[in-house]
Amino acid sequence: MKYAIPMLGLCLVATYSAAQTQTNAGQATSGPVQTAASASPEFEAATIKPVKEPAPSRMNDQEEGRRFTTHNTTLSDLIVMAYGVDRRQVAGGPAWVTADEYDVDAVAEGAVSLEGNEKQWQAMLKKLLADRFELKFHYEQREMNVYALVVAKGGPKLKAADPNGQQINGCRSLGVCFFNKEPLAGFARFMGFVVLDKPVVDKTGLAAEFDFDLKWTPDETQFASMGIHVPPPVDNPNAPPGLFTAIQEQLGLRLEPQKIPAEVLVIDHVERPSEN
Repeated sequence: MKYAIPMLGLCLVATYSAAQTQTNAGQATSGPVQTAASASPEFEAATIKPVKEPAPSRMNDQEEGRRFTTHNTTLSDLIVMAYGVDRRQVAGGPAWVTADEYDVDAVAEGAVSLEGNEKQWQAMLKKLLADRFELKFHYEQREMNVYALVVAKGGPKLKAADPNGQQINGCRSLGVCFFNKEPLAGFARFMGFVVLDKPVVDKTGLAAEFDFDLKWTPDETQFASMGIHVPPPVDNPNAPPGLFTAIQEQLGLRLEPQKIPAEVLVIDHVERPSEN
């Protein structure tokens, strides 16, 4: 699933599973070291090139036909894409895991189409990470600070999605975002991945898809994960409210700070890929 901020030239992947951030309390686990070596199918061919001048705000990806491409993407970002976790659920490894950026151009084998086939290209990406980055990891249970998305007093203010509509989501500018045919679990992932400084977990209990816009005045703590510096707000009495107020007034929802047990992917071993 893609999230686009056209103004910034960004196309952001956020494929996290809410189940991965809502593990059972008291279930302290530390699993065995894992790789993705057995993942199938796999890419027929793939080139991975280091970016000479990293620019986090220029990250973008695309699945088109048999081809998967991503630019200005760190290994941490690739793990997020492949394993459907929040970037704050990736721990361990050397500093370059979150600093070095790569351009990846990969082609699926056979007549496989990657468009709209998220699980398939994720499986291929897992295999690529194991083969080319020699990624090995295990899962651990850790406490994590999150925002819980809940229904506000008075109930939700959401419009049911057009069943014939196209699922497309993104921001026209900072603080002006749109969500078409979007489940609230997807909205929560978007807010945690793109906007806020903590993961967001959907606890609304609403399983339907919705069409809605959200307008707010962002502050300096928001969009930082994308390498974006939000300028100080101007003195404008007609400016939209802050994010937390906007979500409650416009959507009938609310963000609550919580601490929950979460499954964290811990890197045990990784290598820089050879140039090709």
